[in-house]
Amino acid sequence: GIFHPPVLDPPIPDPKIITKLAFRFRLTDMEYVGVLNAAKTDVEVAAWVETFNMVARIDLDDQRTKDGVAKLVSKNLLTQDRATEILTAPVQKNETP
Repeated sequence: GIFHPPVLDPPIPDPKIITKLAFRFRLTDMEYVGVLNAAKTDVEVAAWVETFNMVARIDLDDQRTKDGVAKLVSKNLLTQDRATEILTAPVQKNETP
């Protein structure tokens, strides 16, 4: 008969889940301070900070994470290049929960 190779499921990508501390340190000190400072006068930034404080860990692939970082870009707290870097840099072993 004809040989049919087994059908393999595509590999499941490694989840891009990092600790909150790891996410914080993906921001420079200046970026982080800028976010905290903006949160004092901008309720949308304050809401992002409050939500960040509520979660146990950060999923870099989650649309809510991407939307939150995009919000920081829209507020000129991050450049688009930095946002992309923060969301797409490879997850390091010391960043995982």
